[in-house]
Amino acid sequence: MRPDFQLFVHVLAATTLFGSFGALATFGLAGRARPEQARLATASLVTTFFVAVPAWGLMLVFGTWTKSKEGLPGGISWIDIGSAVASLGIVALLAVSALAYWWMRRPAGSWQPLVLGLVATGYLLALGVAWWAMTAKIPS
Repeated sequence: MRPDFQLFVHVLAATTLFGSFGALATFGLAGRARPEQARLATASLVTTFFVAVPAWGLMLVFGTWTKSKEGLPGGISWIDIGSAVASLGIVALLAVSALAYWWMRRPAGSWQPLVLGLVATGYLLALGVAWWAMTAKIPS
């Protein structure tokens, strides 16, 4: 497989992961004051399992594969930042999965959507930093 295609899939998956966490942040933060909390809770869980988890897996696999195919040495800062944020993704995915499930089971809860939105926003910011570091190649 060509390295260009591997990089394309990595970037596409990272963009999809960014968008899914943006949706999760919106569902959580906007869902506190809405009467349709059950729908938003279900949408959060579905988005996590069917969009965010596959995107995270593809991003990690194709990013690692591209790095090995390109023969990039270890210790490059922008790659280390991206790898650290990708590794942190499993913690963020577990947290939002648990919170979305808990919120779906108790849709009248007020703290679950808030915490879900805050966790999703935090990881969204981390993805933004990784995106910036990897596209700008800073610091090199």
